[in-house]
Amino acid sequence: MPHFENNARTQQKEVKQTKDKRLRDKRVVLLKLIEISEAISGELVGNGEIEICGVSGIEEALENEITFLANPKYRSSMKSTHASAIIVGKDVPVNEGKPLIRVENPYHAFVTVLKIFSEEEQSLKPKISSKAKIGNNVSLGNRVDIQSYAVVEDNVTIGDNTVIGASAFIGNSAKIGSRTHIYPNVTIRERVKIGNSVILHSGVVVGSDGFGYATVDETHHKIPQLGTVIIEDEVEIGANSTIDRATINNQATLIRRGTKIDNLVQVAHNVEIGENCRIAALTGISGSVKIGDRVTLAGQSGVVGHLKIGSDNIVLAKSAVTKNLPDQTGMVSGFPARSHKQQLKIQALNQKLPLVLQEISELCNRIEELENKIGG
Repeated sequence: MPHFENNARTQQKEVKQTKDKRLRDKRVVLLKLIEISEAISGELVGNGEIEICGVSGIEEALENEITFLANPKYRSSMKSTHASAIIVGKDVPVNEGKPLIRVENPYHAFVTVLKIFSEEEQSLKPKISSKAKIGNNVSLGNRVDIQSYAVVEDNVTIGDNTVIGASAFIGNSAKIGSRTHIYPNVTIRERVKIGNSVILHSGVVVGSDGFGYATVDETHHKIPQLGTVIIEDEVEIGANSTIDRATINNQATLIRRGTKIDNLVQVAHNVEIGENCRIAALTGISGSVKIGDRVTLAGQSGVVGHLKIGSDNIVLAKSAVTKNLPDQTGMVSGFPARSHKQQLKIQALNQKLPLVLQEISELCNRIEELENKIGG
């Protein structure tokens, strides 16, 4: 028994030390609960003077942290959580014991609070590193941060509060908006235009040459890629994704406002992607494809060149779109991509193929027997 008691005391001590460290780390930022409630337009139930220093999940939260409840199956955790306050839906009763902030969408409100604390906790001290290379006629806004070994070539424009990470490359005459974050090792080629509040994760290449060749006598001759790329506001592009530039000088590969692109996605030349689309990892979009608004391309999906995908469509994982999809076609899947319901029927029939083949074989044998009897 003493051995187990010692282990328990040791674990309790370690937990307390972890809690104390987390709280010390977070006490850089203290917001009153009423301030958080006002920021998310919530209904405050309880003491609004409680100070909040951080944000955590409902099971991991500590004292002076705020958490949220979006899934009803975690309702029982409201009584056991150590959080000092909980963001909940309008349907949650007000007599749960802890201070609550009641909102229409708890998850969205929680994301907003996360952003508040992440912005508050940032210790960014904008500066131009002496190890960065800045070209001629570069226009920098206020509070621009350019980190070590970044290269900013001539005639570049960078807006206010933008971060250029270490070893990033910004080509001639590129334009980058305000509040944009370019992570380390991003390449932005010449004449590319990046909007406001854009996030480009490490390894992203914007403005690389499109895959264009003219084949003559079995030899592939490169077609010069003279166009550009335009990325509108609030777009996020994941690590190691590539956005190719358009072919012709007055054309652009275009990604419209609010679209989110995952890691390892290929967007070919002259593609146009609408607003608020979601494109998951390992997706490939061929040249000159036009995609509408609010389209989802799930992981490892692909689109054949020169097609149009209308707005409000969902292409499920590992699907290949080989023909145009009108607006609101709905969910499609398979190769070639077709209505998901139709694809499920085809899959069900495919599973029956062995049994069908066996029945055909048996029928062939019976026919052969009958023919032998008749012939005899």
